[in-house]
Amino acid sequence: MTESDPPRRSIIGPIFFSLCGFLVIAALAALPFWAGKPQENNLPEVAKFIGRFHPVVLHLPIGMLVWVLIIEAGNLIFRKSAQSSSRSAIFFTAFSAVLAALLGFLLYFSMPDYDKDLVERHLVGGIILACCAVAAFVVKTWVDALEGRGTKHYRYLLLCCAGVMAFTSHDGASLTHGKGYLTDHAPDPLRKALGLPARTTEKPLKKTDDPIVYTDVIVPILEQKCYSCHNAEKRKGKYQMDKYDLLLAGGTKGHGIIPGKSADSNMMVRINLPEGDDEHMPPEGKKDLEEHEVVLIKWWIDGGASKDAKLTDLPMTDAVKQALSMRVSPEKRTQQNAAASQPVKQTAGRRDSLKADIAQLSAQFPSALNFESQDSNNLVFTAVGIRKKFGDEDLAKLKPVLPAMTALDLSSTKVTDEGAKILADATDLKSLRLPETDVSDLALDHLTKLSHLESLNLYGTRVSNAGILKLAGMKQLKKLYLWHTDVDAAGARALGEKLPDCEIVMGQ
Repeated sequence: MTESDPPRRSIIGPIFFSLCGFLVIAALAALPFWAGKPQENNLPEVAKFIGRFHPVVLHLPIGMLVWVLIIEAGNLIFRKSAQSSSRSAIFFTAFSAVLAALLGFLLYFSMPDYDKDLVERHLVGGIILACCAVAAFVVKTWVDALEGRGTKHYRYLLLCCAGVMAFTSHDGASLTHGKGYLTDHAPDPLRKALGLPARTTEKPLKKTDDPIVYTDVIVPILEQKCYSCHNAEKRKGKYQMDKYDLLLAGGTKGHGIIPGKSADSNMMVRINLPEGDDEHMPPEGKKDLEEHEVVLIKWWIDGGASKDAKLTDLPMTDAVKQALSMRVSPEKRTQQNAAASQPVKQTAGRRDSLKADIAQLSAQFPSALNFESQDSNNLVFTAVGIRKKFGDEDLAKLKPVLPAMTALDLSSTKVTDEGAKILADATDLKSLRLPETDVSDLALDHLTKLSHLESLNLYGTRVSNAGILKLAGMKQLKKLYLWHTDVDAAGARALGEKLPDCEIVMGQ
């Protein structure tokens, strides 16, 4: 080589990264075969805890890959040379993709309640995406070492990554929100191109003088209160309730329903547990069954839990007759659905305006702020993944969306009495969790302004007997947690006399 020859880049780096990349890809590919089938009970608690961070980390490779594609698109359009390298960006894409795949694997082993085929496809897709990203990084190191030669192969790999990411992300959304999450509202031409049936308008249920108890009485109750957690995609406790046979079969806790024996049926046992019990169904934060709905389910089970029995086939007591009179008829349900759709249209602008705030806040608090449901205009926020990094200043950042908040979990954060002043803006708040925060009696002056608050958790705070009496005017309060505070039995009793409909939980 003469002095006029351009210096050649060393290939030691590419060779090293090629070996490392091969080992990582081989390890990822072998991981499912090495680990075998999910066995939740054999997984260490720390592994279950770490796996819960998968929904937080998974957004990193998605964002980084999009950034790499933008860089390469710019290089292609403006014909930039090798100095505009995306090597650092694709490295972080590969690293975060591998991390997300490993965390997803732990989550798969600790929560084996989802649709088996769907979750396994999502897991395989995540592993393939991680392998493709690692391969893309290795190829990029060679492209840079060879001063641009082989760029087209690198870009082909990036397109493969993008395609795998699209399918894997779709499966992830289906696991969380249901299989039709991305396609339910797709226009008919797109649905036709995807091989899906055209959208249909739901027809009102026909009136019947002698309805079938299971179909016309029990199913509407379960649809509203149970199906969101116990369906084909999200089988909490491995219990699916949207099919008759599976409703009876039950899940990990045993038979769901034993015909003729409501007292022995696990479903009724869970419904009748105290609301503070971890095994109570529905869980805290979900709308509980009304008394007449419990009466009807118990009556149906004791009557044989038949799929085909009509109303006149089962014996009725006065309590059952009264409960039946309180149920919503099919015609009334159709009217309610029609009426409910009107406010949704009127408040669609509110949901759209919230999306901008959510996008901005999500960058600061990943996966913490979300809509209550796919069709809801209400918001929920949880600081579980942030905890001690979240304080009064962070709470103040939520002020633009607090009026739309219905559930707020600030457990173990650094929120103080000063921060509690901000909560007065959360006028629609129904559930507030402040356990193990630094709030005291002073915070209660502001919480009393929350006229819709139904559940308040003050576990491990500095509230006292005198302070909690400030809550005496909150007649809508249904649940209050006070264990490990300065409140004693006498203080709880004094408040209970003023709030007889509120369950005050003092713990052990």
